[in-house]
Parts: sequence; C-alpha cells; structure tokens
Amino acid sequence: MRGVPTSVELPLLKIEGLDVAFASPEGDKPILKDVDFELRPNEILGIVGETGAGKSILARAMIDLFPSGVRRTSGEVFLRGNAISQFRDADRRAMRGGEIALIGTNAKALLDPVEMVGKQVVRVLRSHRRLSKVEAWQQAVELLASVGIVDPEQRARAYPHELSGGMAQRVVIAMALITKPKIVLADDATLGLDATVSVQVLDMLVERARTLGVSVVLITHDLGIIAHYCDRVAIMRQGRIEEMRDTAGFLADPRTSYSRELLEAAKARPVPALRPTGRDEATLLEVRNLVKIFPGSRPGETVRAVDDVSFSVRRGETLALVGESGSGKTTIGQCLVRLLQSTSGQIVFDGEDVTQWPEARFRKLRRRVQMVFQEPYVALNPRWRVRHLIDEPLRMLERMSTEERLKRVHHVLDLVNLPSRHAEFFPHELTAGEQKRIGMARALVTEPDFVIFDEPTTALDIRVRAQIIDLVRDLQSRMGLSALFITHDLNSVRSLAHDVAVMNRGRIVETGTMEDVFRQPQDPYTRKLLSAELAVEHVAAAQGITPVWKETTR
Repeated sequence: MRGVPTSVELPLLKIEGLDVAFASPEGDKPILKDVDFELRPNEILGIVGETGAGKSILARAMIDLFPSGVRRTSGEVFLRGNAISQFRDADRRAMRGGEIALIGTNAKALLDPVEMVGKQVVRVLRSHRRLSKVEAWQQAVELLASVGIVDPEQRARAYPHELSGGMAQRVVIAMALITKPKIVLADDATLGLDATVSVQVLDMLVERARTLGVSVVLITHDLGIIAHYCDRVAIMRQGRIEEMRDTAGFLADPRTSYSRELLEAAKARPVPALRPTGRDEATLLEVRNLVKIFPGSRPGETVRAVDDVSFSVRRGETLALVGESGSGKTTIGQCLVRLLQSTSGQIVFDGEDVTQWPEARFRKLRRRVQMVFQEPYVALNPRWRVRHLIDEPLRMLERMSTEERLKRVHHVLDLVNLPSRHAEFFPHELTAGEQKRIGMARALVTEPDFVIFDEPTTALDIRVRAQIIDLVRDLQSRMGLSALFITHDLNSVRSLAHDVAVMNRGRIVETGTMEDVFRQPQDPYTRKLLSAELAVEHVAAAQGITPVWKETTR
C-alpha cells in the first residue's frame, strides 16, 4: 500500500540545521541538535525514538509552536520553500491547522468537554474557510462519515464523554483533515488505544491521507507501526536523528548500533523453556465459574464484568489473560487478591477453596499471592521512600526487625536489577521503567508463589519494555513463579506465556497453549485480535526481508 514518492519531487517540508533549547537560569539546555530532513509530497514518514528523544518538540517546531520556555536557537523550517520563522502572525495562524495539522495523544483531553464534537469540528473549519454554519456542519458530518464514524449526524451532536476512545480519536483526526491540509503530524495518536482500535484508526488515517494526497508524519515509540505504515523512518536519540532511510532498508540492515538495539528489542523473544517436562504438574490456582456483577448507571441495572469464567494455572507456569479494555481482565485479577469481592464462583489456591475465607485468614494468604499493578506511579505512595513502599507488605504480614526488612528490600531490589541506593528515592525521582520494577519488587518481597502482572509493559519505551519482559522471564526461572499475565500486548504474550486465555465482554472465548492459539486461532474474536498485532517480524517475513545485520554480527 506504500506509495513512495519519486526522487524528482521537491520537498513539501524541509528542516535544516535545527537547534531547539529550553531556557533555564543555568543557561540553554539543548533539546534538538542539528536536525535535518525533508518530507516529500504524499509520503508517510515515521519518526521513532524513546521518551526524551525530542520527537514531540520536533513536531511543534514544524508549526513554530513551542511550549513556554522552549525556543529555536538556530536552523530553519521551510514550508514549500518559505521559512516559517519569517511568516507574519496571520500567515502563521493560517498555516497551523490550515496547511499543517497536528493530532495529539489522548483525544478526549484534546476535545472541549462541554461542546458537541460536531460544533468543534465546525469551529476549526470556519476558522480557515469562509463558510456558513449550515455548509460547515454538512461538511463536518460528511467527514465524520469518511473517517468511519457510524451514524455521523447523531455522533456530531454527542459530547466527548459519550464517545469511546477510538471514536474520539476519529473525531480529532476529522478535525485535522477538515481543512484539507497538506501535512498531518500524528504525535502518538493511538497511544493507549486497544490494538484493534489502534489498527482501525491508523488504517483510516493512512487511507484518507493517500486518497487526499496528504503527507503524514507518524511520531511513535512503536516500531511495529513504523514497519506497517511508513515509507521512510527517522530514528531519534537525545535530540538528534541517528538514522533516516526507507523502511524496508532499515528493517533489513539498520546502520547504527542504537538502531539495531531498538529493532531487536521490538521483536518477540522465543517462548521461555520454563514449562515442566511433565504435564501432570500440580495445579496451583483454579478458578471455577467466577462471576462479578457491578451495579449499572441506572436503578436496577447491572453489569456482568466477569461472566462464568474458569481457568487454571500450574506451578511454575504462566497464563496470559488477553483481551481489549473492558473485557474483565483486571477485574479477575482484583478478585483473586480480594481487592474486589466476587459475586459467585470458586477460587481454589493450592487445593483449598479460599473464596469464603474470612478477611483475617485471607490476609495470611496475601504473602503467597501478590499483584503488580498497571500504573505503578498511581499505586505508589508519593510521600514514601522506596524502602518503605517495598517493606510495607512485610510490616503487615511478617514479624521482622527493621534490619531484616531492609536486608530483604535490598535483596528484591537486586532481583529487579536496581541498585540498593534506590531504596532512598521517592517515586517521582524514578523513570517509568524503574517505577515498574519497584512495583515488582514490592510484590516479590514476601516471596510469593503466585504473582498477577497487570499490563506490566503498557506505554513503555521499546528498550524498557524488552528489559521488563526479560526481567519477568528471569524471575520466573530463578524463583519458579506461577503467574497470571494480564495484557493486550500480544508481542509480550509470545515472549512470556505458556498458555493463553482470550477474553471478550467478560467471558473466556478461547484457551490453549500459546503456540496453538497464535498458530491456529479458533474463535473469530481471537482471529480479530491477532490480525491487529503489528509485529515487526510479520512485515519482514511478508516482504521477504532478510536481516543482513544479524548475519554480519554472528
């Protein structure tokens, strides 16, 4: 589907020697350093890099709209051969949204919560085109239909909170396309969306861009997106573009060591050889006909978040619970550790039905069953040092001296590959990857038999995500852990799970070994999930790309 422009076409956008810095009392701190590249007409260009690489600042440099305290120190951005720094204010306003449109992350945060979405699209259109309200409304509804919104007339009269995340993202894309710009900057536009919704949104954006002749800059930390949608790719690191070339060439033979490291980290690892040789291993956890019902938003209304779910996990094995947001995965995990009380069903742990145990008795079980939460920064008390966060379960469940607890804290910090000095840090002093590791250390400090990992790789940079996967695998091997791995990241499932259970609307629709489910999915919903996996390996295999760099490094 790629339509790589010919080399004779003049660049639509050109950046030459761009330096951008943040002003501070100690002097300017560089953000972008000597950035050069061109964007061609009708091209899909991917910019990939880790957090702090400068991707979002680069997007804002393209429309000359920097955050407070950030400024261009040298270099220039040219639009159709004209330096945008020389634009008059009126021309600059017309350029933003008119010729270059920006799509940001978290659509619902970008939309006005007290105005109908259709009116917001109309407002953008009328700020760039002389149209009556009736004409603008008609065009807005037509565009909402073209971006895949069902019943666009009715949806145009909805407020943002009445839309799903994917629907809200489509509205934001419609707002970007309504003025028929020449360039669309998509800055992590699908971050946080389910895989199926993300693919639908990206497919629609790229298809509309191809149809309308729009150039797109896809800014992301997901190399799978780059591999599937982009004509060329730019690899950013610490404010510089380290490598820029056609996507197929990059996948076959990345030129820098950093590029090779990113590409390798994006690929699934082989399934760990942790499964016991015999299939008659004792079952550690068995869930039978679990049901969890929540009260609905209206009187008398109920929601069956978990509907007659059954599964089991053997000692030393990992079951991946896979599904989209709202399928009931996290609710099951919270029922297992009794953060939520199940409505009915049985939870059998190590041969004992613990469902109706009184709280005092169940508390003792918590040392054997722990949970790593999806958002560690939210789960970690910001006023406590790391050592207090990690040793809290020991203070509640074990009789240990202060010295013994500190020794255990240092031990689990070592297990998660963090230096002991981190024990004195506060959560805000840690990176996202370090926060995830602290969440794991807190769960491991009681030396549990069973751990529930709730989305441990979500929204992490490529290399950090790979490090967390390797860490979980190492912990399984060294500690013999049994685990429930809750995720919608299918690449991680390939790397970690022995067995897979696929959830849809509160029910398990398919179970089996990881190999069987991924190779021969039986349920239509499972096939839909797998078709939305944007794996780098799939693109390379489909295009017959042989990774030359691996051959040369053996």
